[in-house]
Amino acid sequence: MTSAFSISADWVSAVHGPEEIRHTSALLFIMVDGYVATRVEDAWSQSVHKQVRVSAYPLALWLASSWWRLQWEPAPEGPRGVSWRMAHELAAAGYGFLWPRLTFESDGEAVDVICRGSDESSTEPIHYLATFRKSVSRKVFEHAIDQFVELVLARLASVGVPETELHALWRELSQERANPDVSLLRLLEARLGFEPDEAPETALDKLQALASEAGHQAIAEIAPACSGTDPEPILAKVVELAHATGTQAHLTRPRPPFQDTVGSDAPWARGRRLAQAARDAWGLQADRVLDETLSDILAFDVSVLDHHSKPDSELPLGLAVRRADSDRLNLLFRRRNRSGRRFEAARFLADHLIAADEDRWLPATDAKTARQKMQRAFAAEFLCPIGALQAQLNGNMSSEAIEEASDYFGVSPLAVRSHLANNGLLPPDAVNV
Repeated sequence: MTSAFSISADWVSAVHGPEEIRHTSALLFIMVDGYVATRVEDAWSQSVHKQVRVSAYPLALWLASSWWRLQWEPAPEGPRGVSWRMAHELAAAGYGFLWPRLTFESDGEAVDVICRGSDESSTEPIHYLATFRKSVSRKVFEHAIDQFVELVLARLASVGVPETELHALWRELSQERANPDVSLLRLLEARLGFEPDEAPETALDKLQALASEAGHQAIAEIAPACSGTDPEPILAKVVELAHATGTQAHLTRPRPPFQDTVGSDAPWARGRRLAQAARDAWGLQADRVLDETLSDILAFDVSVLDHHSKPDSELPLGLAVRRADSDRLNLLFRRRNRSGRRFEAARFLADHLIAADEDRWLPATDAKTARQKMQRAFAAEFLCPIGALQAQLNGNMSSEAIEEASDYFGVSPLAVRSHLANNGLLPPDAVNV
């Protein structure tokens, strides 16, 4: 996550539009890790340029107004609604300009920048040419936004436009970022999928009240699972689940030596390293983990994994609740089939190893946050080591071979595909085949 990200503008003259638009007319240049997102083919001049002529003011205004959601709201698991797209797709900057087709997806540690070229059938006078997906650290992303907005504000000051909507919004945002309590509130609003001050106040109050019981980082993980127009009923189900009778377990092995160096690697790479460290420390063979081994590691009855029933669609997440300063856990499974429960148990184990000591609740959700990504990567490598998986497949990546491998390792075909994709052995778009 060391990719560079920058937004710059070379000012040019313009004679039309409001003064803040006119005076910030510019040749815009956006670069991500050596890829130029603003590379365009101009149909009028029949030439290719690395910059595109727009006004910098609408972009700065959109970046400032979407700041909290860009920083903290993960991509949804299902369809992307209008609200999410307006806060994460650059086209929403609007004002009649043809913007690069950029989408920003944050996991809380990094921001994936997804760039798509113009449709071939487009009749627009310019065609964007770049197509790529790169990841930049959230701090690098934040710094680039700050620099660009400050550049636009400096331009406005230099041309005698001292007070605009952007000025007021940036002052307010700066004050919020400097206040830890307000920052936490804005983070939770973003994780719930709301604009600042638009989330239901009672839902926010209940989430914040849970921090003393669940842990501050835990509630930030729970919030995306409650996202939607009415988070309260979903949150109520989470609280009810946390106090239910589950499967008693405790870690019977010493914690593996592992340092989670956030920012040095992608979450999936760190999850894989933790799984390898655990397997090495616990003397596991470089092959599948049997039900009996998993139940021995977590000291629960192996029959718990064979609980067959319909999935509980009412539950937004799985949850392990641990005693303070203890390796004892109460496992509250969401999944109902064997492979799902094995994977969920391994995710609970991962979260127990990586979560802050203050976190009593260890949520396993569908959210695309860094912590959930790390859990899933740990579970995949722990139950289905990539070396053993490659040997099992022997170069055969067909659906039938993947099905057989999933049966052998006791994980889902989706988990096998995701594991192969994370290790560069399948293209990302093959995961959901």
